[in-house]
Amino acid sequence: MKKRYYHYNQKDTFTKAVEFIDFMAKRLKGSDNEILQSVGYTYDKWRVEIANGLAKNQNNIRYTNGIAESINNHLKTIIKTSYGYHNFDRFRKRSMLIITYKTPK
Repeated sequence: MKKRYYHYNQKDTFTKAVEFIDFMAKRLKGSDNEILQSVGYTYDKWRVEIANGLAKNQNNIRYTNGIAESINNHLKTIIKTSYGYHNFDRFRKRSMLIITYKTPK
């Protein structure tokens, strides 16, 4: 199962992604392990949403929320370090400044 999941990149359309999720759900539901069966039922319940996350769009790009997670992490760090800001406008300007001019890693 793990090996098939690692080689998933070959299936990039939505229909192939749904077929792959159905295959994984069927295999997991047929398992002897209770936890794996639960995962299989979850895959079956959320198969369209999972397939949307795995499939590529028309430009052959997969969607990711990495950029939003990065900005969210920066904002949390700013909130932790800016415990003394009493003026929201100053806090907002500082946040925008740091997010706009952050150095890439």
